[in-house]
Amino acid sequence: MATPDPSSNPTPRPSLHPSVESVLDAHTHLSGSDSGESAEDIIATLDGAGVERAFVFAPLLDTRSWQLADTDLDHVRAHNDYCADVCSAAPRRLFGFSVLNPAPQLAGGDKERAVALMVDEARRCYHDLGLRGVKMVPAGWYPNDPALLVLYRALAELHMYTVFHVGIFLDAKEGSFCRPAFYEQVHQAEGMRAQLAHLGWPWVDETIAVLGQEQRLHGPDPANWQFRVDVSFGAPDDWQLSTWEKALTTVEPARLLYGSDLFWPIDADTYQETYLLPQLGMFETAATNKHVAAEGSEERKRLRQAIFGENAWDHWCNTVREDQAPRPSPRPISTPGAATSPR
Repeated sequence: MATPDPSSNPTPRPSLHPSVESVLDAHTHLSGSDSGESAEDIIATLDGAGVERAFVFAPLLDTRSWQLADTDLDHVRAHNDYCADVCSAAPRRLFGFSVLNPAPQLAGGDKERAVALMVDEARRCYHDLGLRGVKMVPAGWYPNDPALLVLYRALAELHMYTVFHVGIFLDAKEGSFCRPAFYEQVHQAEGMRAQLAHLGWPWVDETIAVLGQEQRLHGPDPANWQFRVDVSFGAPDDWQLSTWEKALTTVEPARLLYGSDLFWPIDADTYQETYLLPQLGMFETAATNKHVAAEGSEERKRLRQAIFGENAWDHWCNTVREDQAPRPSPRPISTPGAATSPR
């Protein structure tokens, strides 16, 4: 296994929490060129919130039309160009993820052709844009469709880290494509590694069952795992604590990743108060309620550090073979098809 260049691990900065040495936010979204976001502003927020690194996803495609049309291929490419351009200004802290969507409508209803187009786009993102991550939201396609294996195997060959949306989706149209069990097909793409988002809410139990089956396939060594899962705020308020409790008591702790699911731009105070502090509070309460690592113990400290920093970085290092090298764009990029969060 290749290890990313140590220079990609920045000098630790003061952390928000006294017992979290380094935080990695494994789930953040760019909003698009009209939002006023910049790498400089993102880094300022991370510094102010005590966060070392962030996984940064290319802007979502228009949530009014996730059923893509042929003409939207240019939007897919523009969004990926935009992500590479933003992350190129801080490649040791902002880890860029292209957006791929193999919807049949992208190729006039031909799903095999749509998959081929996304394989080409993944290769372009890797070789031309220097990105090493992929984000996908099933929309008009099911992740267990055998046609998708061509794409999954291409991502495995490229050693690209993939994040899948799992669970109900924000547009109230696509959640039925995102059931956790549909991602079992990833196991047919040897070497592919993925992050399942939101612990699959409301199908948390189903996500946990999928992870349990993977334990049977790959054993206890995290280096062999294909799946880890982020505990970003997919669940509504009343279900967040129980979701954390289930995760801490039934999933190997090394599988759990902190993610905010925020949309840039955002200031440091809002980041702390809306995302990091509530997630730390949920972790602490769930660990205490379920007697997972005693308060004040070294075990609690190690578990906190693993979930909020080390686990996602470990999964990234087990996946990629070359450090990312995001390319700046020679010209301004427009992303008119971008859709930001409705929150």
